[in-house]
Amino acid sequence: MKFITRLDYLEYRKKCLDNILEEEKSQYILEISKREKWDEEIDKKHDKIFKVILGQKREMTKFLNQFLNLRETLKEEQLIQCSTEFITKRYKSKYTDILYRLKEIPIYFLIEHQSTVDRKMIERMGTYVGEIMRKEKSNGLYPIVVPIVIYTGSSKWTAKTKFMEKQYQEENYSEYQINLWYNLVAVRDFEFEKLAEKNTLLSAIMIIEKCKTQEELLEQVEKIIENRKQDKDKEIFLEIICNIVYPYLGKKMTDKILGKIEKREEKSMSLLKEMMLDLAIRGEAKGKLETVKKTVENMLNLGESEDKIIKYTGISKEELENIKKMIVN
Repeated sequence: MKFITRLDYLEYRKKCLDNILEEEKSQYILEISKREKWDEEIDKKHDKIFKVILGQKREMTKFLNQFLNLRETLKEEQLIQCSTEFITKRYKSKYTDILYRLKEIPIYFLIEHQSTVDRKMIERMGTYVGEIMRKEKSNGLYPIVVPIVIYTGSSKWTAKTKFMEKQYQEENYSEYQINLWYNLVAVRDFEFEKLAEKNTLLSAIMIIEKCKTQEELLEQVEKIIENRKQDKDKEIFLEIICNIVYPYLGKKMTDKILGKIEKREEKSMSLLKEMMLDLAIRGEAKGKLETVKKTVENMLNLGESEDKIIKYTGISKEELENIKKMIVN
């Protein structure tokens, strides 16, 4: 005679729970994987925008003059953009974001864009600088390379900016330490007003990257639109909106922003107010859905017919089926 003991039952429950937890874990890992892929795609778009903007000598010149403490102001005609591919013996190929040099003298400006903290950035910069020096050596002299990191992440940049900070420290041998370092331009360290004063495409993208909420993002985008007076940059600015703002505001609000840029129409209601109203309507709709869902669940538990539920709540049969699936899940 076979029978189930309490121990068998407890073991059965444990297996069921383990299966449920494993399914939830798999779903969680899947969601994390999707999010990581989404973030990676956004980062790629952001990198592209930075390359497009700093690929213009006019914008690059403004950036160097505004963010570096140069003794002499650079002029656009002094800069030459260089290829960013370097072949090494150790690596098949290494790429950096932006590389310029001065036309008359061997001084290079090397720029990397980072949306996350890279603790090995100084080593990467060392590799890039070494390759530039190896490739561009002329008349027995190595060029000067000015490394720059533009960081658009929201957290503090915690990576070392000087190579000697990662070297063993010994006073008697300090003269042998490697004096390699890079300039850090961290968006989080600038106030919105200071960035707005610069009035460049790059400062506009930095403002957008700095925003932490939808409301803040939309408010700052409105200000940028009002301050933009260079019509020749219109196409690039539209690309910025499409590639950076869209993932955070969605199609509806992005379309409104693009429409405002295109037409410059004065509206009685600001984009920010429109968005807040849109969010409020969605919130109200969500509240109503929860109420209807609860009512349907209660009526189903009481054994009421579908026809009666539809008549009482005013929903359609299709909506009822969808709510029933939500309840089951």
